[in-house]
Amino acid sequence: MKVKLTPLNIVSAFCLVAGILMLWGGRKPVRPQVADMSGMLAGFGFLSAVIFFISDLIFRKFVPDLGKLWLIEGVLVIFMVILLFILKSA
Repeated sequence: MKVKLTPLNIVSAFCLVAGILMLWGGRKPVRPQVADMSGMLAGFGFLSAVIFFISDLIFRKFVPDLGKLWLIEGVLVIFMVILLFILKSA
């Protein structure tokens, strides 16, 4: 089995590591908070990693050329980052 490194693999690995760090490496809040959101954010990181992994498998099935795969997945990742910044500023 050949291992192909793709942008969605990199993003899913990042989400998985971020979820693990949020789950186990949580800092103690400086001021009292009503609710702790670290568990929900960790769950969101794990869910994102699963979604990115499955979408990577789907893209690999339909796009056999590695160069085109990198282009399509790279554009998708850039689009998602831009959309995240737009939604965060709104």
